[in-house]
Amino acid sequence: MNCSVRFISAEETVAVRLPILRAGMPREAAIFPGDDAPETRHFGGFQHGALVGVATLLRAPLPERPEVAEAWQLRGMATLPEVRGLRCGSALMRTCLEHARAEGGALLWCNARSPAVAFYRRHGLETMGEEFNIPTAGPHFRMAIALR
Repeated sequence: MNCSVRFISAEETVAVRLPILRAGMPREAAIFPGDDAPETRHFGGFQHGALVGVATLLRAPLPERPEVAEAWQLRGMATLPEVRGLRCGSALMRTCLEHARAEGGALLWCNARSPAVAFYRRHGLETMGEEFNIPTAGPHFRMAIALR
């Protein structure tokens, strides 16, 4: 099944972020710092015209490598359960990697939920350090990939 990816607004991301990444929390919990920064980009994955996945890219230093000026953070990536395994997450990931490279990015990083580590590894990201807990989201690993 094809998944088309295009730019969307920060507001549009909430429809997928809230039920998947912040289930049971107030709507405001799905609005992230940096969502409205000028260089931040939000991507939506669509199947049959319906938004089924989201991902956000923002310029942000990797805490372990603050000297890398051209670092991009991937955050708020989520797909609806009914499309998992249908390559929409992969389409979003490829689009984010391409965008970060096109913008001169040297590095892309994320805080990956522990169950999603294998997905990110398939796209070339590597874990850094030990598992850690984010109070609103559970266990995570920091992951990164060099873009050049």
